[in-house]
Amino acid sequence: MALEFDARRAPVRASHYLDLVKAIRAASAADESDWLEWKSTLDFRPRNKADKSARAHLARAIIGFANRQPDDALRNVEGYGFLVVGVDPKGYYGVDEIDSVDLEPWINEYVGDGIHWRPTYVHVSEEGHDRLPVLIITVSPPNWGDPIFCVRKEIPPPPRSESGQPKDKDTIREATVFVRRNGKTDRARAADIDRLGERLLRKRQTFDLTLSVKEGEVNPVTVPDDGLEKVIEAARADLLSHLPPEAPVASSKARTLDQVLQDLKLETTTGMKPDPRGRDGYLQEVELYLEELRRAVPQALPEVAALTLPGVELRLRNDTRMHLQDVQVRLEMPEGVHALVPVEPEGRDGDESFLRSLLEAPRPYGPVHPLQYARSLPLPLLQGLPAVTESVLPSRWDIEVEGTTVVFPAEDVRVGLSIDLTWFVVVTEHPLSGTLTVPWTATATNMEGTAQGTVPLPIAPERSLLSLIALLDGADGEHHDED
Repeated sequence: MALEFDARRAPVRASHYLDLVKAIRAASAADESDWLEWKSTLDFRPRNKADKSARAHLARAIIGFANRQPDDALRNVEGYGFLVVGVDPKGYYGVDEIDSVDLEPWINEYVGDGIHWRPTYVHVSEEGHDRLPVLIITVSPPNWGDPIFCVRKEIPPPPRSESGQPKDKDTIREATVFVRRNGKTDRARAADIDRLGERLLRKRQTFDLTLSVKEGEVNPVTVPDDGLEKVIEAARADLLSHLPPEAPVASSKARTLDQVLQDLKLETTTGMKPDPRGRDGYLQEVELYLEELRRAVPQALPEVAALTLPGVELRLRNDTRMHLQDVQVRLEMPEGVHALVPVEPEGRDGDESFLRSLLEAPRPYGPVHPLQYARSLPLPLLQGLPAVTESVLPSRWDIEVEGTTVVFPAEDVRVGLSIDLTWFVVVTEHPLSGTLTVPWTATATNMEGTAQGTVPLPIAPERSLLSLIALLDGADGEHHDED
């Protein structure tokens, strides 16, 4: 079966690495690939200090990942290679945590200083384990012009076992070249050396792109507690205004003959029935609605922001010495900062406020037609709370938002020219000031490698969600012209 992991981008956070570890646990033995290898466990501090087998395994894998062809490597996880130690499809095994101050010199002794790699530990708390450490070795993408990487120092085989038989009869000689082949690391053959020689001789072109802000800001939006309570109280007063000055008797057994006759007269003359909820049932329905409204207002922040706030527009300039085809830019937004596609408030009922349309409010108290009787039963009988109305946010956007990553449509960019990317709204619920530095990467179909950098997004003054809702209800669609 296919590995259940999104290989379109490289993991950069601890949560992403943990997703990779869990995907390996759920994988099959055939799911190792040119970018991924795993090992149940390795002993980096064996009793016999002459045993270098764990270090040898890391060195072989790192060299193999570094000796891949750039075009092939870029097909998955942005060209990176990953060796995961402490898990396989049969279970979690863990590994001793070794400080990078110790681990890196041990491995660089064999791989040299020309390969960029780093160790990361994540902790698994599943299947009875409590923070079981798993090691992930990340190897940077290969590039055109890279040398042929090889073992820099001879690695002896493991010491002989008690039976006198060697665990591994092969000594890894200095200058041995390893490559990735069929999901494993193997010694290079003549054809592999030829390909690596071509990689060495092929001059690497400079991928020179600049991303800047044409206009727009990050919008901090908060929900003031006092303002939200004012909204709730106003909604309560509006709903309770439908109650009659005198409460009807809730129990039919306690009703007088005159009251029964009045109800019959009402139904006979108008076809209407008394409200079946009774005063207490209606009050209960109102309070349940207000409780749901209190939760729903903050949850409406993305929709309100997309409808009311001005967007950010970025400009991409190509200073590479060639026309670039299908340039795709990715922004990696920080946690807590959300990218939204702006939405025109077309199709909204201008006579109904946003808060009224957010949730289905209880039907006003009063007599009902027999056909509406079932819909007017008390909430405990209907077994439900008011439903949130359908969002106005579109299901398909020009840009894609994958978690915290914003992916722009691919565009051709000619030499020395610029294009303006699709604009979008940036919002955060946390107070911010100054500028927000956002990392970005870009790839092109006719260019090897990845361009990368950061773009500083200015931060606007803090706004209230409730003021944006008020603006939405009175803006008549002119929200994009707001200062």
